[in-house]
Amino acid sequence: MNLVTLVPVLYILFTSRADWLAYSTGFIRRARAFDGRTFLQTLVFGWLRRPRAPLEHLAGDLGISRQALDQRFTPAAVAFCKAALLAAVQEVFQARPDTAGWLRPFRGVYIDDCTQLGLPDDACTLFPSTTPGRAGMKVLLRWELQGGALRHLGLHPARTGDRTALAQAPPLPPGCLHLADLGFTDFQRLQAESAAGIFWITRLPAHIVLFLSQPVPFRQRYRRRREGDPAAGVPLWRQLRQWRQEQRCQVEVPAWVGDEHTVAGRLLVRACPPDVLARRLAHLRKRASRQGRPVSERQQEMCHWTVLWTNVPAEQLTLDQAWEIYRLRWQVELLIKRFKSEGGLGHSSSTKAERVEAECYLKLLGQVVRNWLQLLRGGPLRALNSQELGRIIVDELGAVLQGLRTGVVALFGVLWELREHLLRVRARTSRKQSKTAAQRLQEDERARGGGAQKE
Repeated sequence: MNLVTLVPVLYILFTSRADWLAYSTGFIRRARAFDGRTFLQTLVFGWLRRPRAPLEHLAGDLGISRQALDQRFTPAAVAFCKAALLAAVQEVFQARPDTAGWLRPFRGVYIDDCTQLGLPDDACTLFPSTTPGRAGMKVLLRWELQGGALRHLGLHPARTGDRTALAQAPPLPPGCLHLADLGFTDFQRLQAESAAGIFWITRLPAHIVLFLSQPVPFRQRYRRRREGDPAAGVPLWRQLRQWRQEQRCQVEVPAWVGDEHTVAGRLLVRACPPDVLARRLAHLRKRASRQGRPVSERQQEMCHWTVLWTNVPAEQLTLDQAWEIYRLRWQVELLIKRFKSEGGLGHSSSTKAERVEAECYLKLLGQVVRNWLQLLRGGPLRALNSQELGRIIVDELGAVLQGLRTGVVALFGVLWELREHLLRVRARTSRKQSKTAAQRLQEDERARGGGAQKE
């Protein structure tokens, strides 16, 4: 990442822009004990250093009492914290993109995932949960994996469906690769992305209708399906069962899926090893027992297979390569886990709705800043220990905060030193067994003759 670009944006966000947002949202009407920049700097960096820091420690840094700070968490404070977070997300910073191996043909690899944060029940009017009378916030995170940039952060009530949250995200650029989990499966969206020149790899639900030949018109399907016409489509799980009875271990066929919105693509199917099948069935039965319902036949059938659905041409990605790339989706799960465990998201010692909501925004902003600083060492596909990088960043946060309060030149010097410390972190030793997807990408790049990418 270029320090010349990062330093002024980081400085302006936590100084003049923070003051302007504080006045425009009505949080600061006249500066007394503190102004907008002091409030934002103290709480964001304070919780970034100590995610569970009590309010009295932060209040002491502001020069006020704990009670006075608690009273400042008003609806105007919530609006200010949210505005600062959204302003930061609009700034796109990334490391030099890692375009090794099979990712080279794509103009970015975008991964979407959602997580939920708990809120006090008093906030159920603005953030209703699926349980009546309860409140929660759903956060949609869009991460560009090659350069490590956070491209979108959607804030929604917890009862919002994943597909609804994704529909409100900004459009993806043509030529990119989109990876999303099963909960985001929407065939109307996949149609639109294919028409826009966007590639995608996704999973399929067991009940979806599958066509192995050109599907008949939608109005004729129900009648012809009752007559047993295969051109009218069959449920995916039934076709999988037939292939298992035929003892087929791997299938790669062009097909169409969906009913009202039918999408063309490649169906990639591989039988699971016995140990994976046993784990899946045990997990499925345990979850069904906990929910008090039986295990359906179609769910058991899906446990036998790994099923992917993609519009990437076969000459561009084989079945093995598509599966290795889809495994990269796990990286966003690790990022969210880091946000929660190391960033303290979802934890608050208060039951006041405004304070907990503002705390969520401030801690999210802290994680956005940490991601910017971590990109000084490189993107997420580098074989580096993110926890070790995080510890270095946390140790230097005091100097970064002092640089913000001193001036842009001082901040540049502090971040220069931070980058030097991060560059001294050595890469992880490559695994000989259970290799990561990123390691397989790097090995494929070396096999192609590209060699290891320079730091």
